[in-house]
Amino acid sequence: MINRSYLPYKSAREYLDRGMAKWMGFFISEHSTALSKEGDTIDFTNAMDEEEKLFFLSWAFFNNKKILLYTNLQKEPYLGKIYDMTKDKLYLNMKNRTPNFLYSQILKLTIAEVIEDE
Repeated sequence: MINRSYLPYKSAREYLDRGMAKWMGFFISEHSTALSKEGDTIDFTNAMDEEEKLFFLSWAFFNNKKILLYTNLQKEPYLGKIYDMTKDKLYLNMKNRTPNFLYSQILKLTIAEVIEDE
């Protein structure tokens, strides 16, 4: 504890410095900010080639499977069933809407497994 008895104000004499607690709070804040900035990018290294994309899209369309569709439009994947496929576009049937995507916007897709409650 630091002796501050020489100071003229009572609030200054009784001030209790939190010491390292301030620095730990600062560190955690900076660390959290850095983590959120790092995850804001889309990883293009795992993108599928065109032939593979079309094969899995056709398979999911004909088998009426739910898919997770990763695009360069947003970080989170779209979840839904393929409503229609044209020469250059894909229509995805989601809960509240039916967005369409150019095949060039699609990075990759995975089949969504449905877990049923027993």
